[in-house]
Amino acid sequence: MLASHPAPARSATPQTRKHREALLARIAWGPINTRVRREQRNREVYVPAISLFRWWARRPHALIGALLDAASLEKSAPAIGDPFSGGGTVAIEAARRGLAMYAQDIHPWAVAGLASALDGVDADVLEKCAESALEKLEPIRTRLYRTPCPAHGKKSELIHIFWVRTCTCPTCGRIIYLYPYTLLTLASRKDGEREGYFGCRSCGKIGAYAVKSGGGHRCHSCGASLPAPSESLLADRMITCVDAACRKTFRIFHGEASIWKSVLVQRSCQRKGERFVHFDIPTRRESSPHSRPRKLPAALTRRIPEGIETSILRRAGFNLWSDLYPARQLTTMLAAAAAVNALDTSDDVRARLRLAVCGAAEMAGFLSRWDRYYPKAFEAMANHRYAALGFSCETNLLAELGRGTIRRRFASSVAEARWARRELKISSRARVQSAASRRQRVTAGALLARGSSERQLAADRSLDLVLTDPPYFDDVQYAELASLFLAWARSVKLVPASVSLDLHSEAVVNAARGVGVREYQAMLRRIFTETRRTLKLDGRLVISFHNTDLRAWWALARALHLSGFAVVALAVARTENSDDHSKRNLRSFTKDLVLECRSRPVSSRLSIFGCADDSQDRELSAAGRAVADGGGLDLPAFRRLFLLGRGTLRRSRIEVTGDDS
Repeated sequence: MLASHPAPARSATPQTRKHREALLARIAWGPINTRVRREQRNREVYVPAISLFRWWARRPHALIGALLDAASLEKSAPAIGDPFSGGGTVAIEAARRGLAMYAQDIHPWAVAGLASALDGVDADVLEKCAESALEKLEPIRTRLYRTPCPAHGKKSELIHIFWVRTCTCPTCGRIIYLYPYTLLTLASRKDGEREGYFGCRSCGKIGAYAVKSGGGHRCHSCGASLPAPSESLLADRMITCVDAACRKTFRIFHGEASIWKSVLVQRSCQRKGERFVHFDIPTRRESSPHSRPRKLPAALTRRIPEGIETSILRRAGFNLWSDLYPARQLTTMLAAAAAVNALDTSDDVRARLRLAVCGAAEMAGFLSRWDRYYPKAFEAMANHRYAALGFSCETNLLAELGRGTIRRRFASSVAEARWARRELKISSRARVQSAASRRQRVTAGALLARGSSERQLAADRSLDLVLTDPPYFDDVQYAELASLFLAWARSVKLVPASVSLDLHSEAVVNAARGVGVREYQAMLRRIFTETRRTLKLDGRLVISFHNTDLRAWWALARALHLSGFAVVALAVARTENSDDHSKRNLRSFTKDLVLECRSRPVSSRLSIFGCADDSQDRELSAAGRAVADGGGLDLPAFRRLFLLGRGTLRRSRIEVTGDDS
């Protein structure tokens, strides 16, 4: 679908017809959206590099690949740039096509992960080194997690250990167990499973009961009434004392020390030669506290920095990064790092294995969540957020079962190495440099820069296409979430201790750091101005973006306008899996607006592609028109322009109220 929208008069520049044609016009949007929808449901199968390291809001590889192919129709071997590299989708798709690539990100964790994705290591060598490291860790696994099962004997291993946090009533001194719900987990994943494990706030004991929507159970241990499974017990971080004579309501997770007790385990046992998994109450030996490592790396003993997401951790009583882990997990992670560092192998292989060990840090035992209706563990920053928990899950990181284990991460790294050798057309491993290094022209391979993109290493007029997705306003606090990984990356020597991260230079709105809408817009403007310097005179900037806050669109429009860019075309593309549990039943976008920009002045009219007749497309295209024509407006005028373009929509996902602070 192609439509035109009148744009303000723009001065003509000498251009060939080929260069005047919108890059977005060369894409078959219907088939691409279908392919994106299919691939986003199982991204790791189509692009194993997704599993190599954690990053957030990765754009679909099918969409990025289509944009690169469209650019290659204009020029046989365009040089590509991405100043907000993040998960590395653009760099990986450029490597698949053998294109020269410049990628930059402010966060050292993202750069380290992308460097491993493009290292070209031998998968067989990597696999042998991974097996060697795991073999060295077997004594640790046996000592920490292999314990006899009371019902099935010695051939048993703990897969998960569940912890409940306790607090003390400030009025009567009664200990309360902070279960978020009474139903903690179904007994299995079997269809129609009707038995589950319930926790009692009064005595802390866990028992097996039939799962009934109305509840009605009484604790087998103390006789206390157990609320219905659906009732939230920690709403708004408030709790009421369980003592009938007290009933004091008070706030929790406001900086008090965290005290945990293990109350449930999941075992892997053998019976008649067959292995099976079941839940159980921990034995006295399993409940006994383990000794924490006496000496921890300095990066793990530093205070968790102030921030929006990290303040959740600090309020929950976690002051140091090491506080997030039970003793067994800390011992396991440090032993795994030592085993990898002791390997006689290349730096690239060692870096990959270090990356996998650091990745396991997201399964922090006092921060990892548990899906009670489909029993499995979730990483600490599931749904792009930290959360203060009353009930958490410690994963045995050396087990053969369970999500997020070191064993699985090693296997994923080997699988990605095989895929990369087959799919990526790279002549040499990626080069990693500081953003303060000398500027240079990228003619082959990949150059990765680490640091704020307000200064970029690509030489003047050296890039044909910059394809990127800037941080989406305040949707995800990337640096704060990745700070956990950075602490471990420094601890295992994946990232040198000398490499710094200036959180105040991250282009996201963050009230804790004093970064508002105008500061965000100013940072984007400086980065886009620097990006324009790197682009050839006929080069293009293509951005994908979505947001439900109109201030984000105004900031983007203003930054593009002040940095000398004009929007010449836009399209709406599917980018998210609409079936994802984090998107279901929410007023969030599952599509992106794709903006094609050229250096001003331009004479072409704004062209619109790929729009269907649904609310997301209409709202995103209205936002795109406002970005194209409203970069010179203040926020109130921009808001009026958007509302005019949106027409008579009865319901908008985009918030148009609020000030410009």
